[in-house]
Amino acid sequence: MGKKLLLAATVSMALVANAESPYQGKNYLDWGKLKLVGNQLSDQKGDPVQLKGWSTYSLNYKGSCTGEGQWNLMQQYGANVVRLAMPIDDPKDGGSYIAKPDYFKDLIKQSIAETKALNMYCIVDWHTTPDSLLSGDPNDYIAESKDFFGEISKYCADNGYDNVLYEICNESTCGWPNIKSYAEEVIPVITANQPDAIVIVGTDQWSQKIVEPMVMPMDSSYKKNVMYSFHYDACSHYALLGDFRYAQKHLPVFVSEWSAVHFNGDGPFCRQNSDELISNCDNISAVAPQVVSWCIWNWGSKNEASSFFTYKCSPGNLSNYMDESGRKYSYYVIELMSGPIICCTPPPCCGPWSNLNTIPSTESNLWRWDYYDLGGEGMTYHDVNKDAWKIDENGVVLGYRNDGEEVDVFSLARKMMWIDNNCPWSTVEDGRVVSFDSTIATMWKDEKGKPTYKSLNAGRNYSGTEGSARPEEGVDLNYANCNGTIFENKGYNSLYLVEDDEWINYTVKVEKPGYYKIKGIISSEYKAASKNGEISILSSHGNHLRSTSSPRDEDAVTTFGFPKTTICADPTATDSTYWNCWAESDAISGDNKEVLCVFDKAGEQSITFRFHGDAAGVGPLIFEFYKELDPEDPITCGDCGGDLPGAVDDVDATKFSINPNPTSGEFTLTLADNVEASVEVVNMAGQVVASQKIVGSATINKSLTAGVYTVVVKTNAGVSTQKLVVK
Repeated sequence: MGKKLLLAATVSMALVANAESPYQGKNYLDWGKLKLVGNQLSDQKGDPVQLKGWSTYSLNYKGSCTGEGQWNLMQQYGANVVRLAMPIDDPKDGGSYIAKPDYFKDLIKQSIAETKALNMYCIVDWHTTPDSLLSGDPNDYIAESKDFFGEISKYCADNGYDNVLYEICNESTCGWPNIKSYAEEVIPVITANQPDAIVIVGTDQWSQKIVEPMVMPMDSSYKKNVMYSFHYDACSHYALLGDFRYAQKHLPVFVSEWSAVHFNGDGPFCRQNSDELISNCDNISAVAPQVVSWCIWNWGSKNEASSFFTYKCSPGNLSNYMDESGRKYSYYVIELMSGPIICCTPPPCCGPWSNLNTIPSTESNLWRWDYYDLGGEGMTYHDVNKDAWKIDENGVVLGYRNDGEEVDVFSLARKMMWIDNNCPWSTVEDGRVVSFDSTIATMWKDEKGKPTYKSLNAGRNYSGTEGSARPEEGVDLNYANCNGTIFENKGYNSLYLVEDDEWINYTVKVEKPGYYKIKGIISSEYKAASKNGEISILSSHGNHLRSTSSPRDEDAVTTFGFPKTTICADPTATDSTYWNCWAESDAISGDNKEVLCVFDKAGEQSITFRFHGDAAGVGPLIFEFYKELDPEDPITCGDCGGDLPGAVDDVDATKFSINPNPTSGEFTLTLADNVEASVEVVNMAGQVVASQKIVGSATINKSLTAGVYTVVVKTNAGVSTQKLVVK
C-alpha cells in the first residue's frame, strides 16, 4: 500500500479528482471468470465489468516493457488487464512469432501466469496487421494460429488460468467475410479446451469497421464467446464514433486498442476526442447501452507520442508529452485508469455525450454528421457499382455477387488472375486509383495507364484521416476545422466523399414542432448547388423540405444545397486553401434563397438524408426556428393541405400516383407525364428494398413486409416522394 501511495503522490498535483467508479479497484479476485450476458461483459455473477489497462508495445520490440514488475506497475496505476501485442510476421527488432514460435509461446505462458498471480486479466493477441509482412489476411497463417491458440488454451485449461481473453486477429485488412471464416475455424480450437472462453474477433480495416458483423454475423453457436474489437486513434478517427455508438447497441464490443494521438503514433494529443470515446465506454444509457472495456496503446518506451514512457520503463520516466494547454499525456492516462472522466476547464470537454442531434441547434450544438444511426460509414452500399452486392429481401447486404452481367469486379479480377493476392490495397482520389499494391496486375487502365476505380473494388487504405475514404461503400466524413467561425476546432465533421443515391439515417430530438430554416458552415471545397441541390430530408411522412413562400407545399422544394463559398470567415484564408476557408450560408434550392425543414411533433424521431450528387464540403448544419407549424401541412394531416393522394399536377413531371395505397404488396406507379424515371422503395431503416426504371407507369410487384415505406421517384425534372403503406 505504501508503494502505491508513493506512486500516486508523484502525479497527484496534476490530477483532477475523479468520480467514483463501480469498477475502480476491482480485478479477478472480485469478478472471477468473465462471461457475456447479452452484449455485456460480466463477472461470474452476471454483473457488468469494465476492464481497463494498457496494450504492450509490440513484443518483438526491444523497448516493449514486459514482466511481472511491469504488470505490477500497471496495476498500481489502476489497470486490471494487460494486453500482450504479439506481431506474427515482422522481421524488425529480432523477428516475431513466425521466426521464433517457441520463444513467444514461452513468453506468453509466463505472462499469463504472472498476471494471474496479480489477479489481473490478460489478453493474448495475434497481431495480423499489414504493417508487417502479412497481406492483412489472417488466413495466411491460419495453421500457425490454430497451433498457437490450441497450445495456449490447453496450457490455461490445465493450469486453471481462466483470466485470459483471446484476441485472435488484430487489425486485419482483408474484408469481413475472410475474417469471419478465419474466426469460425480458430474459435473451436480454443473452446475445445475452454468452452466458455471470451474470444475477441478483430474487425476489418485495422479493426475500424465495427458495424460489419451486424450485416454478416458470426455463427450463432459462438454467441456466448465472441466480442468484436474496435480500434480508435483520437486525432484520426473521430468520425468513426458514430459507428462505435451504434455498435454498442447491437454487438458485444471491446476497444482492445486506442490512442489519444494520431494513428501513426505522432501527436498532437487530442484530449476532447479521447474524452468522448471514454465517456461512451463508461456510461450505460440509451445512447450507449453497455459499459465497454478498453486497452490504451502503448505501454512502451519508444520515443513517440503514444508511448507511456520515454527511454526507460519506470515511474521516473513517464512521458512528458503535452497537449497545447500543457496537460501531460501520461498523467491524463493515469486519470482514466483511476475512474470516469469528469468536467474539466474550460468546458465543454467532457461527457457523457449524446449521439442525438437536437432541433433546433444552439450555437454550441451544430448538426453532427457523425451522430448517425445506420447508414453512413460502411453501411450505405449505394455506389455506382451497387448491383455487385448480394442483398436479401429486406435490403440487408449479404456479400458480393459474381453472377450475371453486374459482377463484383474485385472477385472477377481474382478469378481471372488479374491480381495474385487475396488482399491488395489501393488508394482512390477523385474516382481514380492513385496508389496500389504491387500485386495488382489488372487489364483495366485509365488513359494514364493506371487501374481505374471500377477495376479495383477492393480494400482501401483506411488508416488515419487522409486514407479513410471508402468511395465504394458509403458517405465518408472528414474533420471540419470551421476556421474563422465561433465553432472553430470544436470536433465537427463535414461531408467528404458522397456519391449519388447514398444516404444516412439519424434519430433527432425535436424541442418544438414547426418550420426550421436550414443554414450551414460550408467549405470552399463545396462546388455549389447543382440545379435545385444535392440533399433531401425524408422520413416515413415523406419530404420534410419546404419553401418560405408556401410552407405547406410538400413538393415546392425536394432538395437543397448551398451557394459557393467565396469569402472566408477567416480573413487570412483563401479559397485556394479550401479546408481552411469556411463560411456560414443559407440553404438554397433553385430560385428559393431560403429552405425550411418541417417537424410535426416534439421528441425523438427518425429522418433520412439522401444525396443526389456530390455534397462534399458541406459542414455542420444549423436548424434555426422559423415559424409555428401550419396545422394543414401534409406532414400533420395527410391530404388536408393540398391534393388528394395520387393526384397529378400536369405542370410537374415529378408528380406521381400510387394505386392501391395501402397495398398488400403489388402497386402501380403512374407518372404525371410519359417520361423515364428511376423508382426506389425505401424502408424505415433507409435501405432500398426495391428499385427499377419505368417510363410513364409500371406495376411493381415486390414481396414487402408490413410497414411504412418511402417511394422515391427521380426524373430529369427533379425528385419527388410519397409514403407507401403495406398491410
